Amino acid sequence: MSWNFDYDICAAILISTLIIYYEYRKCLPLTYNRLFLGLMVSSVFVAVIDIVASVMTVYWQSFHVSMIYFINIVYYISLAIAPAIFGRYTACIANLPIKKKGDILKYIALVPLGIVIFIVVTTPINHLIFSVTEENGFTYEKGRIFFFYETLLYLGLSLAIIFFRRKQIRKVKQYSLYIYVFFSLMGHVLQVFYNPYTQTVSLGATIGLLIVFLAFENPDYDRDRKTGMYREAGIRKIKEEDSLYGITRPAVEVGFDNFEHIKSVYGEMTANKLIQDVSKFLQISFPEIDKFYVHNGRFIALYDGEISTLREFRDQILERCKKPFTFEGGDVYLSPIFAFTTGDIPMENFEVFRSSMRIAFEHGKEQGKGCVVRLTNEMYLEALRSLKVEEALKKALTGDNLLVYYQPIYDTKAGKVTSAEALVRIYDEELGVLYPDDFIWRAEENGSILALGEQVFRKACKFIQTHDMNALGLNYIEINLSPLQCARRQLAIEFEKIIEEYQIDGNYINLEITETATGDINVIRENMNQLRTKGIGFSLDDYGTGYSNLVNVMSLPLDIVKIDKSLVWAYFKEGNDLLCRVIHTFTGSNLKMVVEGVETEEMAGKLAEMGCHYEQGFYYSKPIPEEKFLAFLKRK
Repeated sequence: MSWNFDYDICAAILISTLIIYYEYRKCLPLTYNRLFLGLMVSSVFVAVIDIVASVMTVYWQSFHVSMIYFINIVYYISLAIAPAIFGRYTACIANLPIKKKGDILKYIALVPLGIVIFIVVTTPINHLIFSVTEENGFTYEKGRIFFFYETLLYLGLSLAIIFFRRKQIRKVKQYSLYIYVFFSLMGHVLQVFYNPYTQTVSLGATIGLLIVFLAFENPDYDRDRKTGMYREAGIRKIKEEDSLYGITRPAVEVGFDNFEHIKSVYGEMTANKLIQDVSKFLQISFPEIDKFYVHNGRFIALYDGEISTLREFRDQILERCKKPFTFEGGDVYLSPIFAFTTGDIPMENFEVFRSSMRIAFEHGKEQGKGCVVRLTNEMYLEALRSLKVEEALKKALTGDNLLVYYQPIYDTKAGKVTSAEALVRIYDEELGVLYPDDFIWRAEENGSILALGEQVFRKACKFIQTHDMNALGLNYIEINLSPLQCARRQLAIEFEKIIEEYQIDGNYINLEITETATGDINVIRENMNQLRTKGIGFSLDDYGTGYSNLVNVMSLPLDIVKIDKSLVWAYFKEGNDLLCRVIHTFTGSNLKMVVEGVETEEMAGKLAEMGCHYEQGFYYSKPIPEEKFLAFLKRK
């Protein structure tokens, strides 16, 4: 007899290469990743031992019978273990919580493996699998078929798990696992039923492992290209596993209080260079800690739970930030902020964890450079409410039932209300009425701001279509645009279609853009010019709060500038004359001025004397629902 172990050699070389890469790139510290590594190691071990056992059985006269028995017993035990590992691996992929203590299912699942191992170990006595004699050397016996049945059992169990838990497994994972099962079975079938002396088992498993690796087990899929660290999505995977097994994991988030300012002043390229420099420092200084790049210059580290680790993490970063980060344009100093949890507050899932850490970090920003904030139960409850707000936003958008309130805008020359601003609200049965500060930032973060903005625009168009604007004494309705909407090149086309759908005059619409949206000035100008052909006017909202400059502002085809209430209140409460200078800047131009935050009769009169064209604030009315707004107009 002559064994052909060429396939084993190919399998061992290929899988060894994958293992080296897998270890070098460092996969996420997840159970199923460790099991995948175990599968690869097991496959290499099976291939190598198979080669050794084949050589020894060919030259059996040169070896003692006990040595041949031993090496073949090791081979068959490792052969039996591989499909059992795959079954456990599949269970982890499907999020089956079989790691819990006392779970009898995991012990039942090991029974077939235990039986086969017992048979293998007692082979020198029972001769069920193979036999070795000094006269005839190595001989296969009928019990060898047990390994095929054991493999078939575990792979069949894996297929059942994949099928019944398919809603919990992404399609790419499902299909690649199916392919692994197919090739693994084919390797066994060819060797067991067609040519027992051609070693195809390892090759079949290797092809399956390669497919799985390319589909979703490549460690680079979990890494951020810019920093080389794990991506934020990796935290989600870890938290999913932690919640499944009841694990709480300490974590610390670090960001920089002045990062946004640096990005706005020095530009995106410099900001990216800073992120890369910080990443290199963290990777060199803390190689044993799992680190993730979140976004916007923020990093999260999962540490070992010792508070001393956190202190070391903080102290080394603070020490590094005493020195500047150097780039082509000069030197920049970063102001670090830290937020951490020791794992004492159980956070059910990734969303709760991220929301809680974000809130803790924002508390740190309020206290300034070097601040370390520990996540408290109050912050955790605030995070839970924030997630409920997000769910309420999702429901409102899905059901197309956002509320639009209207706040009157007073014309100082006409002496009456001549327009109104449409402001979005959400009503939730549990949370009550939600205001923009509760959900706008989250809508901008998750991308739903575009759908939200479109719904508000539609509802304002519906108001104009339904009511006689002239009879109400209204010249137009003001509608806010988010920076993300302004950056959309298709904005003008989309709004034109909606106007045509409702068959309204564009002159009854005035769109408000914020100063922070003037960064993409060319796109904004193109949209504005196109929409102005339909009669739509434009206002610059919240002037005095952003980073824009007058050159950019005055270059846009604006009709109105809305002066932020912070400037108005600073003038009346603190005597700050910045408001006077702003009004003087726009006096004599073709731009009209709206002042926000008017709360008293004195403020209303003084601002009118100063030359403000329009006034808006609680002195006239809070934002009110449509029915109350119509009643307000009738009274006035």
